[in-house]
Amino acid sequence: MLEIERRWLVDLALVGDLSSVPYRIVEDLYVTGTRLRLRKITDANGVVRFKFGKKYGKRSRLVEPITSLFLTEAEYGQLSSLPGLVSSKRRYSIASGSLDIHPPPVSGVAIFEMEFESETSASSYQPPRFATTEVTGDPAFSAYSLAGGHAQ
Repeated sequence: MLEIERRWLVDLALVGDLSSVPYRIVEDLYVTGTRLRLRKITDANGVVRFKFGKKYGKRSRLVEPITSLFLTEAEYGQLSSLPGLVSSKRRYSIASGSLDIHPPPVSGVAIFEMEFESETSASSYQPPRFATTEVTGDPAFSAYSLAGGHAQ
């Protein structure tokens, strides 16, 4: 599958009150020395999903091939002991995209991302007002870097 996305830093003051907006908790383990990510997603109702994914490297500024496998809880448990960097975030579905708010130690970092069907639609997209500086392709704002890794 091809992932086509753009990402922006967010001014949370312009987002408004999120207290009544449901969110998911996304917990990631970036496996040391690989492009593999183990993910646990807990929705607002407490339903948990587990995924194991791999990103293959950017084909262009916006496009990256990825693979995802859905796992059982037992499979997730086995893989969760792998060495790596761990991160978590709250993910809100707003403005047809995802708003990720990171807790400490990167508290205050909020990123809005949109996924697209084509590079053409991605290129012509105008983000909402709360999306400020575009950080698409900026390694300092990759999820891996925000988890404490060095920019890849």
